[in-house]
Amino acid sequence: MRGAPPHENDNERRTLIIECAARLFRHYGFAKTTIADIAREARMGVGTFYLVFASKDAIVEELSASAHNRVLEAMRAVAEARADESLSERLRGVLETRVATFLDVADEGEHACELVHCSSGAVRAVHARFRADEAELLRQVLEEAKERGELAEADLNRAVALVQRAYATLSPPWVFELTKVEARRTAYDMCNLLLLGLTSRAGR
Repeated sequence: MRGAPPHENDNERRTLIIECAARLFRHYGFAKTTIADIAREARMGVGTFYLVFASKDAIVEELSASAHNRVLEAMRAVAEARADESLSERLRGVLETRVATFLDVADEGEHACELVHCSSGAVRAVHARFRADEAELLRQVLEEAKERGELAEADLNRAVALVQRAYATLSPPWVFELTKVEARRTAYDMCNLLLLGLTSRAGR
């Protein structure tokens, strides 16, 4: 890998370590990348690395959080942009964007998908936080639809849990087993099925 430019201060050093670690992780994977590899890529000593990060897991957690936040922010952006649209269009947009952004993350390198799915405890912890934030976003979308009379009477917490459960099959690692076309088509069909249940009694 190409060497990184020299660093000058703590903020630049931190940014440099993150950038170098991201390149190495995406190319070689977490397991095969050592702290010594990251320090060498960043053109600094291992001791200097430890002044910024306590461990490799700390970097993994930060990179994983960044990847998960990309997915969540993309979902939030669609929910906001489609705030005046029907539940069908809004929820479909949010869930299709979720799948597409996970696939975009995986496209960034042979091992990039490890940022959103691997055996690392750091990644699992980040994904758990993502699920909680995602549930809050879905609950907001459904609550607003219910206020407009689009949603059948239902326990919203249960509805959110069921939507998340359905889309677990389109989450890492299973979503990476599909082509982009297959994944997006499945997301579209699954959303239609969910909407049928969510809205079938609305307005009665």
